[in-house]
Formats: sequence, structure tokens, C-alpha cells
Amino acid sequence: MTTSASPNPWQSALGHRLAQALEQSRFAHAPQADAASELGATRWRLPSRVAEPTGAAAALSEMLGTGAQAGLVTHCLQHYRNQLAPGRAEDDLGVALAAYLGACRQAFDHEALSPQRWQAITQWVKAWVIDELPWDDAPLLQRQDAFERLAVLTVALGEWTVQASRQGGAHQASATWMARNSLQGQLGLDLPALCAVLRNLDGGPANTAAVGREGQPPGANQGATRGPH
Repeated sequence: MTTSASPNPWQSALGHRLAQALEQSRFAHAPQADAASELGATRWRLPSRVAEPTGAAAALSEMLGTGAQAGLVTHCLQHYRNQLAPGRAEDDLGVALAAYLGACRQAFDHEALSPQRWQAITQWVKAWVIDELPWDDAPLLQRQDAFERLAVLTVALGEWTVQASRQGGAHQASATWMARNSLQGQLGLDLPALCAVLRNLDGGPANTAAVGREGQPPGANQGATRGPH
């Protein structure tokens, strides 16, 4: 497993596919939920690891601009698994990817990542990304590393953004900067371009965001976003 802030080869391939999907889906209708499938889940499922998530630590340090303490990385990963995506026997990389993309948009648009928005982004990932990348034949450690990075960054960015929304001004600009640099470094994506596509997913009543008090998403715990489970 890589210990660098740079993404591993499988995650780099994911970034390339996401860039293509953003371009191809710019003017497409938002994907409809498949009533026969389990909502809020994808087939990108992985066994959970208990090893030190060193790749996530490097990515978090890069986003924060400072060394990330091991305790902070562990806290973020546990918070994601226990609070944002509880009750899952396996880690779901597709759902974590959707959460991370939504957290980046939250930092840019200063609007909460509601459960409805998280679910809509998950549907977009399933429609445009999931089937376009190798899964079972890809190195397991690389996929687990990608999950840990995205889950940890989702929590850290979500908590930072909620705190910034209460303080305003330069703090919100700092959250946007963190999202922009993290998104570029981890997936090679442009933040405004991503948000332009994700806004199109808000069209239907089921995908309308419900922003809570002080910009905090409904059901949030200690400033982190909470989505479908």
C-alpha cells in the first residue's frame, strides 16, 4: 500500500473515469433510482481493514497543510463507518466516493450534503462510473486504500466546512480551498466543473437538499454530514 499523498494507480484510473463521466453527463437527465436495487449501496464493496490507514493519513495531511496525527485519521475513519454509514458489514467504496464528491460540493456551494443529495450522487456514480472500471481483478489493497482516503477526507472536510459556515468569511474560503486542492490531488478533478454537474442532480423533489440550522445537514453528528444508510 502506498504511503504517499498521491493516489495509487487504481484511484488514478478512477479519477480519469470521473473526468469522462462529468463531461459526458453534463447535459444528461439525472439518473433514476432502480427500484429493484438496494438504495444507498453499490457493488463496490470491500472487507474492512484494521491496519493503519497510512495512505489516508498522507492525503489528510496534504489537505490540511500539516501533519495529520494518527488519532485524527482513526477518528475520521471510525466516524465515517459508525455515524455516516452505520450497519454495513463491508465498506462500500462507491458510497464513500459519492460522499466525498458531495462534501467537496458542500465546501464550494456552502450548502449541506443532505441524505437526499448523497443518495442522488450515489445514483450518478452507479450510472456513469461503476461499470466502467475493473473491480474484482483490481488490487484489493489499492481499492481499500482508496476507500480509506475518501472516507477520511469526507469526514474531515465535512466537519471543517460546518465549522467554517458558523464563522463565515475567510473560514469558508479556507474550506473551499481545501476541497479544491484535495479534489485535484486525489482525483484530478476541477471543483467548479464537478459542482456544475452535481447541481443538476438536485432537479427532482426527492433530491432537494434540506439545509439545517447554521448550514448543518439534518442528522449531522459533531459537524459531519450524515447520509443514507
